[in-house]
Amino acid sequence: MKIAELSIKRPSLVIVLFTILTLGGMLSYTSLNYELLPKFSPSVVSVTTIYPGASPSEVENTVSVK
Repeated sequence: MKIAELSIKRPSLVIVLFTILTLGGMLSYTSLNYELLPKFSPSVVSVTTIYPGASPSEVENTVSVK
């Protein structure tokens, strides 16, 4: 039986079928576990330079850059 004949002879069957498919699709979509962005923690490195009696620019130029 062709789908056109079935649709004409039993329109309620086609409506019920598409309703079940739509509800199943919505249920499947809501149960999907997906993340658009992965969980990550950025790495942080902190360097502390103690140079008594020096200005910040001197510490930057002589110790931290080299």
